[in-house]
Formats: sequence, structure tokens, C-alpha cells
Amino acid sequence: MASTISLSAVPLFAGLRSSDLAELEARTRRIPLTRGQTLFLEGDEARGFYLVRSGRLKVYKSSPSGREQILHLVGPGEPVGEAVMFAGGRLPASAEALEATEVLLIPRQAFLDAVRREPEVAMQFLASLSQRLRFMATLVENLSLREVTERVAGYVLYLSRTQGDRDHVEFDLPRGELASLFGTIPETLSRALQRLAQEGVVEIDRRTVTIRDRDALKEMAWAGRRL
Repeated sequence: MASTISLSAVPLFAGLRSSDLAELEARTRRIPLTRGQTLFLEGDEARGFYLVRSGRLKVYKSSPSGREQILHLVGPGEPVGEAVMFAGGRLPASAEALEATEVLLIPRQAFLDAVRREPEVAMQFLASLSQRLRFMATLVENLSLREVTERVAGYVLYLSRTQGDRDHVEFDLPRGELASLFGTIPETLSRALQRLAQEGVVEIDRRTVTIRDRDALKEMAWAGRRL
């Protein structure tokens, strides 16, 4: 398993004194997950929120017919299920492990007690929620206003940035999961990738993409707008 994250390394809890942090850690519970294992389902009652300690999760919604839309991917140090933390209620989406993963369950009452002792934690939490809200606004923009080819081009640029501005990038998900991330089906995703290759913008070898014309790729990604 990949290296793990402790609460002391998470910016969300940076304002807590060591004694308060130790108390919070004592009230958390570690949950190991295997690849494909569900952490929670949409509609489950929120017992608290989760912090990814190692591995990755996908957070998604699914239709009655079984079609899936990935909302976001969550990695080490990131929270998940935090949307209902203050109000309580039921979780608005589902979460599943993409690989061997370990999460920490932080009970709602334990977190609220920490906030009462150090209000700065609430400010950090709100900042995290604001960032997630901006991401969701971008997701709505992508799904409603951008063609699949534009979404794929933008994602290749995103991977290039996160992988050190390299021209050779690796898709971090299987084709089926990528299609779900783009709000489409694998066949449509394959056609979008073929179009990028036919235009001479990229070269594709299984899960490796080589950027041949970065400027053209930016144009195809709707002038390189955020993703």
C-alpha cells in the first residue's frame, strides 16, 4: 500500500493543538478497502466524513439503469462525504475504491467538538467545501457546454500539468472509468481519442498519450479553459 497520511499532515486540522489532535485521532476509525469495494452508497446516513489515508476513491452518482457519472476522484489527504457534515442527513453520492485504499472515518460529533475548541478548523473546512463547489461548477460546464473531444483534450492537458508538464502522459483510469468521468460511454470516448490522433494532436498507445501539438490541443480543449 502507498505511503499513508496522518491527521497532523492534513491542512484541514493545521489549527489544532497537539492534545486536541490526539483526541480527535483517538476517536477516528481506520477502514481498509480493496479495489472495487464500496465505502458508502448514495442515501446512506452520514455518520461523519472520511479522509483518504492512502489509495484513491471515485465519488459517483448512478441512474436506475446503471449508468454512472463520476463526480470527482479523491486521493491521500482529501476529505470525502463532507457535504452534510454540519447539517447531517444522508449522503448525496456513492464512493468506491479504485485500488487498495485506507480511509479514516471521522465521526460527526468528534469533528464538531474539534470545531468548538478551535474555530479555525471550520474556516479550513469551508475552504475545502468552496473548492469542491468550484470543481462541481466546472463539471456542470464540461458536461453541458463542451463536446466529448473537448473534455478529453482538456483532461490530457490536466494530466500533463499534474505529471510534471510532460508530453508523455499516462491515463490514470481504465477506459470505462474515463468514459464515466467524461459523462459518456467507452465507444464515444474511443472515437474522441481517435479524432485527436487523426488531427495529429496526440499519439496514443494504450494508456499512454504523447502530445504532438500542444497549441492545437489547447484550441481543441476550448482554448485551454480550466478543467
